[in-house]
Amino acid sequence: MSAIRFCLFLIFCPYRILSAPNVGSRHIGNGFHTRLEYSIDPDPASPAQCLFVWHRLPPYLYIEPDELHHLNAVILGSINIEASASQSHPFAYCFILYNSTKVPFQQTQSFSLNIHSRYLDPTVDEHQVDETLTLPEPVIHFTSKPCPYLGRGCPAPIAETGIESPRDLTVTIPVGQQNHVWFVLPVTSLFPLISCSLFFIYSGRVQK
Repeated sequence: MSAIRFCLFLIFCPYRILSAPNVGSRHIGNGFHTRLEYSIDPDPASPAQCLFVWHRLPPYLYIEPDELHHLNAVILGSINIEASASQSHPFAYCFILYNSTKVPFQQTQSFSLNIHSRYLDPTVDEHQVDETLTLPEPVIHFTSKPCPYLGRGCPAPIAETGIESPRDLTVTIPVGQQNHVWFVLPVTSLFPLISCSLFFIYSGRVQK
């Protein structure tokens, strides 16, 4: 009898169900480019007025700043996409996924992230061709109160309502050999010179 009442309640009073998030995720790719996709579904457990995402990445990983701006994320630290892992620093970002002072979270929310790996310093181990490192996932926080004001910085994570992934994701990044540096650097420097020379030669022929 109680099951029938619950079904009737779902049919006639769907908007009275208060929700807390259930998180589903998908991990695509490996190496220098990894895509993470997340979907957060309502669950009739407890009220949630705010979904808040916090993510901290180590120096060997980064996300394009334009992608974070598209999420209206606040970035803590700087992102230089050209720098290697040894020349970079950890950074964090946060953004609000859902916020309402009146209507609890009731519809599925989703977001995706394209995470890129930086170049690692060459290794002296002649047998090592790559290195496997940890890929931290974002922590999704929820609260029955309105979302915190982001302003120019990220507020402290909400420890009591943080949903962390049970997985241990990794990325496998190729590494170069230290004994190849003497050869790779001069050859790499020659390419711009050769390209410029060919361009000037071709331009001179066109003008004639």
